[in-house]
Amino acid sequence: MRMLRTKVSSVGTVLIEFIEEQEDLIARVASLETKLAQLSQLNALIPTLTNASGQSKLLDGGSVTALNDTGTWSDRSLHSPSVGSTSPQSVQRRSFQELPPISVLENACNTFFQYCHNQPYTFFHEGNFRERLQQGTWPNYLLFAFLASALRYSTDPWFEGKHGDALEEYAAASWRLIVGCGCAVEEGADTAVVQAISLLAVIDSAAGRRRAAWVKIGLAVRISQDLHLMMDPATSLPETVREERRRLFWSIYLLDRFVSCSKQRPPAILDSDCQVQLPCDELDFRQGIAQKTETLTNLGTGASSGHPAYRPGQFALLVLMACVLGRCARYMLDNRDFAEERAPFNPQSDYVTISSILLYYESFIDSGRAVEEIVRLGMLKQDGVVDQQMVGHMILARVLFHLCHCLLNHPFLLRQRVNATQEKTPTTWLARSLEVGLEHAGRLTRVFRDAKDTGCTVATSFYGYCLLVAGTIHALYTHSQDAELQQESMGYLISDIAYLDDIARYWKNTKLIASGLRTFWGHSARFSSLLDPKPSPSTFSILDLEILWTSVDYGIMSDPDKSLSQSVCASDASPLGWGMSPWKDDNDLVDHISDADDNPFLHSLAIVNSPLDHATGTRTPGQHRMSLSSIQPFLQLNSVFGTPNFGLESPKVNEPAINIESDHALAFGLTRARSLS
Repeated sequence: MRMLRTKVSSVGTVLIEFIEEQEDLIARVASLETKLAQLSQLNALIPTLTNASGQSKLLDGGSVTALNDTGTWSDRSLHSPSVGSTSPQSVQRRSFQELPPISVLENACNTFFQYCHNQPYTFFHEGNFRERLQQGTWPNYLLFAFLASALRYSTDPWFEGKHGDALEEYAAASWRLIVGCGCAVEEGADTAVVQAISLLAVIDSAAGRRRAAWVKIGLAVRISQDLHLMMDPATSLPETVREERRRLFWSIYLLDRFVSCSKQRPPAILDSDCQVQLPCDELDFRQGIAQKTETLTNLGTGASSGHPAYRPGQFALLVLMACVLGRCARYMLDNRDFAEERAPFNPQSDYVTISSILLYYESFIDSGRAVEEIVRLGMLKQDGVVDQQMVGHMILARVLFHLCHCLLNHPFLLRQRVNATQEKTPTTWLARSLEVGLEHAGRLTRVFRDAKDTGCTVATSFYGYCLLVAGTIHALYTHSQDAELQQESMGYLISDIAYLDDIARYWKNTKLIASGLRTFWGHSARFSSLLDPKPSPSTFSILDLEILWTSVDYGIMSDPDKSLSQSVCASDASPLGWGMSPWKDDNDLVDHISDADDNPFLHSLAIVNSPLDHATGTRTPGQHRMSLSSIQPFLQLNSVFGTPNFGLESPKVNEPAINIESDHALAFGLTRARSLS
């Protein structure tokens, strides 16, 4: 028996050893198969690489820039075209963890400076960037970030069908290189680190990754301060480099102020720390001409101590408007106890101070002047085409001017301020303030429309928030007791959502904002009491307040995990009880909808823009129309509520359309004499 046990034990031991050997053999075979597959792929690429470089030695000199390479683009051939590398078959097997050929980078460079530069951030001097690209002196982490930024507008076949994957992989590769090589914390860090991190922060912010964007912005701010970018650069530097450093800092300042349009998101840069002069004119920057400008300290309060004849350029004016926006956001969006603060109608209140500063800046903005006239007289190229790098700052500065007024006089935000004060609120003051907010909401939409009609590129992601705030005001006024005001507000709301849908082709967060604005409009009837100029205590539930706060919060509205739809779903109200649509049976615009149709779902707008003749300033009549004739739902509620039909007919193709150019509401807006009750 003992001998039998010994034999069994021996057999078991041998069996275990055999199994272990087999497992080891299987693992080694799998490893060999993997390496053979990789070698096969490499062999398949040899003809392409050889043709691209014209010589086989390309394989010996770092032809593939992998993620563990923290060097510069000079490690690979700068002049090798991407011959045979842009076919759909090669795209399918391509990895975006490596830098592409120089021809692809050059295409990305053209795309970036056409669609991203000065829209609104100015991270580079174009001439200097192109020169360093040819010299191969840009670090790889910056090139990855640069590629990711340009990709959303790229039509390069290298990325065909893979734009989303390439953007995410390039951005991740850039961040891994920055963190892995420690260049962000080294004593020898330069502006390239700040430029790369800022580009990545824009990508994260637009993707709704609030925390990641917040961290990157904070890191960019600290490194820029360590490099003394908030101070004027040394005079020993070339003028283009000095101005590039200034514009880099002010671009970070803009980004910091934009992401702070949210509750509990204070800005990281203090205005008092900004000692560098404001940006110079665009043409002077391009040509390297030195220009003395004012500082934010002198102009930021609206009480300039500088030269009275100084008029800020468009980028400088945008910085000033961002400064005021930051004050508006902190004053109106911070959900804190307002009881200890002065009432907004008090002459010493922040409300009055900010309003006065906006009045002072209005002379610089020249808001009464047509956008088309400004572009035609000074922002065209020699061939008569709009210079997109010139108009970007001008358009956004005007939009921010109206956005500040919208935030200060938003029916909900203003009511929060009024209800918190212990003083009696004058009814006339509140009525006038509500009217100002409505007026500027309409003017904001018209600036956007005029810019698009003139041929300006208006696709910056922050435009989504601007249109959102204006759109929520218009949505509330679709429930006004004034029938004409209802129709005017609906016209503006339709425009806002159409423009949001247009921008949403490039930015994920704008798509969320467009969906959120549709949802808010469907829910807005229950908030119509906000339009009453008579002060009254709030009767909204906690969930109602959450919906209202969310609708004006840039961070939450951009976050896919904290959308307005989730707040609405938390409400105990049924979508069917959200109230009447502003489309009544006496509304000539959609008179084919029956009286019983309580919540009609309008269909998307087909916006057709005829080209503008800048020489004459005219447009072919009747070509710019917004038609309720498309197939996809337009003002349909968010898909989380399903797509109920309610027995409605879809609008017919030949139904009357909204003509923006001839419509009184969109052409002239609201008059001060009109009662808003």
